[in-house]
Amino acid sequence: MSYLYGDSTPSKLEVNFVEFLRDAVECCVQVLLADQRIAAGAARTRALEAATDAEVARLQKVGALVPKAFEGTPVGDPASATARCVATIVRSAADIVRAAAAEESANLQVAVDRRDAEAVVEREVFVKAIEALLIKHDLPDMTSDTNVSLVGGAGYACRLHVATAFGLEAALELEVPAGHLFERVVRLDRLEERLDVQVPEMAGWLHKEVKLRTQHLDKHHLAAFSSGAAGSRLQLRLAPDGTGPGYDIRFVDDGHPIHLVRVDEQQQRDEPFDAEPADVPKLRALRAKVGAAVTELARHRRKIVEVKLDGESLQSHSKPTLLVERLIAILVPETREIAARSQSPGELVLRRSLGGDRREEIFLSRQDLTVKLEPLNDRNRALFDSLLLEGGVAASRGEPPPAPPPRAEPPAKPPADGHAPSPRGRTPTPPAVPALAATGEGTRAESPPKGALSTLPAPSPPTPPPVRPAAPPTSGSHPHVSTPLYGVPPLIASQKPTPSTGSARATPAGGDTPPRAPAPPERPGPPRPSPGTLDRPPPTAVAGELGSAPEEKRAGQNGPATGSS
Repeated sequence: MSYLYGDSTPSKLEVNFVEFLRDAVECCVQVLLADQRIAAGAARTRALEAATDAEVARLQKVGALVPKAFEGTPVGDPASATARCVATIVRSAADIVRAAAAEESANLQVAVDRRDAEAVVEREVFVKAIEALLIKHDLPDMTSDTNVSLVGGAGYACRLHVATAFGLEAALELEVPAGHLFERVVRLDRLEERLDVQVPEMAGWLHKEVKLRTQHLDKHHLAAFSSGAAGSRLQLRLAPDGTGPGYDIRFVDDGHPIHLVRVDEQQQRDEPFDAEPADVPKLRALRAKVGAAVTELARHRRKIVEVKLDGESLQSHSKPTLLVERLIAILVPETREIAARSQSPGELVLRRSLGGDRREEIFLSRQDLTVKLEPLNDRNRALFDSLLLEGGVAASRGEPPPAPPPRAEPPAKPPADGHAPSPRGRTPTPPAVPALAATGEGTRAESPPKGALSTLPAPSPPTPPPVRPAAPPTSGSHPHVSTPLYGVPPLIASQKPTPSTGSARATPAGGDTPPRAPAPPERPGPPRPSPGTLDRPPPTAVAGELGSAPEEKRAGQNGPATGSS
């Protein structure tokens, strides 16, 4: 059954790769954990060896102190009691030191033996881990040979030999299920009621010549069968226990002839000969029936008999992590392809058709794989980086990063004069200078205070800022003033601003001008216009300068300014 990718596009997969990936990662983790325990045992032993060597050295120093303690001490005649006592003390001290050092060495040897025994058990984990994988799955690009042989006339021993391109070889024992063809000894008449072939034989009394004689192969028993990349081979014998005369039949492929070899009672083989063209279809039909039974048998894998990596037994291999590295390498390409075509971020998805407009979805979370790696140390966990890279699951299919929340701006504080805050909502509006009235549009453009221009964002595109409703136009104002860049009206020498009565502001008693609000800190922005054109506030109208405009007078120190009528 072929599988589809997560986006329902066809794939070349004929097996459940998601299940295989899960079991392969579990196999790798078990191998690495066993290797970690072996390495930890070796590290403990090395530390114990160093401690034992240091302890023995200290004991020897202590033993050397005892004879020195009696140096210069008169002990009298060598036969005296004092001399004998000193000799006994020195000898006893040496024996005690020697016994203590031997005990330390014995303890070290016990630890080494225990480490070796534990290592043997852990190396069996290597075999069990790869056994669990091979019993359920065929590895990518794996070749296999199946051998069936009759043992003692009682039954068949069946084995599957597999090999991979990355140096793994294994032999697995197959189980013959109940009701299978190989459950009991196979006589060929169970497969073909009549199987006659023509075999060349030497005949004639006077003149020996080769003649064809008919042989009834249906009376022979199947003694052995093997199939592989090089072809297949049948061994037929007359006796039920697989002995006696018979024939070996070798098949290569459909384009090559079939070779037969006659075998005598002593199992001596004659020269091979080609099957007659009329016998080829019958022999191929026999091979097809036996081969079908063997193919069915290959699915009943019982246990692993032998496993090698690069020709060396995995149980004694110096670097079993090579198996993990190579197994991961063959998993990466297809895993990334599945991830790139999965529509669910963080999952590996496959689908297959169930018929009737129905599909089954099979998925594996990358988080599940990550959890399996948690018991590993950092060095071993890093071996899976190429398999679990974020790029393996198409990054473009993931959720976009959330936009940052808008910055909360503090509410503008109303100024003391009671005017509404600035429509931009950035800072409280400082006291404004008299503005130009724009007739014909019902809007009023106000000039920003000096120093506040640099805080405005770049105008793209320039738009007139929202302002308060304008007062009725005066008779001496200009018919129309367009809103310039940055929202500041141009200063034209021939046109003087006409202060409006409604735009006058109250001045506190005493003639003090209200304090300006401090300008906010400057931010990088577009080049600042010349101070002579934008930063400077409009000049104040002088009485009598504009003939038709009302004259503005100030009431000195005692009251607000009012316009003349």
